[in-house]
Amino acid sequence: MRPALVSLVPMLAAAVLVMVGGERVARRETETRTPADRSRLLDLDAAFRAELARLDELYATHLEHLAKASVSGKPDELRVQAEGLQGVRLLRVFRKDGKEIKDLRIQPDLNGPRLPEVELSNGRRPLDPNQALIMDAVFLEYPDYWDEKWLPTYHPDLMAYRRLPEPGVMVVILVSRSQFHERTASYLSHWLETPLTPMREAGERLLIEGPDGSTLVSLGPERHGPAASIIPIRSLFGNWQIRSWDGLEVARTHDSAALILASTLAVILLASGVVLMLQQKNALKLAAERVSFVNRVSHEFGAPLTNLSLNLDLAAEVLTSRPSEAQRRLGLVAEEIGRLSRLVANVLTFSRRERDSLELKPAACIPDQILQQVVESFRPALERRGIRIESELAAAQAVRLDPDALSQITGNLLSNVEKYAAGGNWLGLASRIEDGFLILEVSDRGDGIPASHRQRVFTPFERVLQATNEGASGTGLGLSIGRDLARRMGGELELLDSDVGARFQLRIPAPPAADPISEPEAS
Repeated sequence: MRPALVSLVPMLAAAVLVMVGGERVARRETETRTPADRSRLLDLDAAFRAELARLDELYATHLEHLAKASVSGKPDELRVQAEGLQGVRLLRVFRKDGKEIKDLRIQPDLNGPRLPEVELSNGRRPLDPNQALIMDAVFLEYPDYWDEKWLPTYHPDLMAYRRLPEPGVMVVILVSRSQFHERTASYLSHWLETPLTPMREAGERLLIEGPDGSTLVSLGPERHGPAASIIPIRSLFGNWQIRSWDGLEVARTHDSAALILASTLAVILLASGVVLMLQQKNALKLAAERVSFVNRVSHEFGAPLTNLSLNLDLAAEVLTSRPSEAQRRLGLVAEEIGRLSRLVANVLTFSRRERDSLELKPAACIPDQILQQVVESFRPALERRGIRIESELAAAQAVRLDPDALSQITGNLLSNVEKYAAGGNWLGLASRIEDGFLILEVSDRGDGIPASHRQRVFTPFERVLQATNEGASGTGLGLSIGRDLARRMGGELELLDSDVGARFQLRIPAPPAADPISEPEAS
């Protein structure tokens, strides 16, 4: 994530939370409740209860028939009957034959899970006594002591049906609750279509659950909250439930004042986040530019100082033997000193501007004299680069302005031509006084400045044509300082349209002055 986005993301999250929380606070709900029809519900309960009782009785009858058939039936026949009866997992028959007890074990599904052992109390010892179902052998001799048909087992899905079809014979059948429920639920889901028709047409809301908690039937539209009525129905293998809900319509409205307040706070938070992000982005950009500026200034100082040292050493070596060469070297030293002076002036001006301590010192002067001095200081370097200078100076009258500021602006414009437009081999300089303004135009025939850079070149630390002049040096302050000085003098420095190269125009107030000689020099 970009560093500038770090300040936006928390504010955006806070704005979303405020908006969501405001919506919840502003929400108003009105409930309209319609009671369920109790008479229809009771009719359904009676019909459902009677059908469950009929199914339980019918299933018990089938089990009793299987138990009676176990008295004289053959094992293969009993297996077929047991497989045909839904839910039967194990059939055990204990028969007393004199003093000996014989037993028969029939398991319809041999591949099913392990079943609890069913044994007599005086029979074989079960492998797992804690899970086995032990039947008291006394019932074979005294059947009158026992009348319970259904027995629980240690297995949660199984129940035991015990029956004595005749004296000396005990039949135990293990029945699966889940299989019985599955068959019963499949039947009841179709059977309930008729009893539920009046409730469906009336739009009632109800739910019928099986003993295992599964939903058998769900009727009606959306239900709210706990059930208004719960009717339990006991059956052979568990309890069914009929749940009924009252009709409930919820009308939602929002308090406009709370919603507007939340929206306003969310917008303020979001706007604050955007402002903070932009400020941080600008701060990071400015910090990076200043680091780059320091590096460039160091380079700019380093190059002239190296040239100064080299040329002074060479001039000292040929001072007596070749005076002309020494003079040329000293001229180069003077150029480097001028270059350092301009660099120092720009850095000091920028520093004073940042501290808001930059002050102008207007004085009487002749603009053309100042411009000529600047041009002459640049002439050797420009001519050495093959740049021809054409000047049309027509501002020879005395005016009042800051001569140092004019000199610095002009020097920065000529320095740009030297650095970035040397390929055009031409520099044009024109000045005039017009309607109380000094107008100075500096032109070149270089590569020009793209439209996308026309305003950026006046931004601090931006170098002219930086993308296409990788080898050019500079601090990126010249044009920025030039425009700032021009505006402080009440004028403007701007880039004009030009078919070839670049053309800058300086326009600053230049009121007439009586005599520049009589004005004190700017300290």
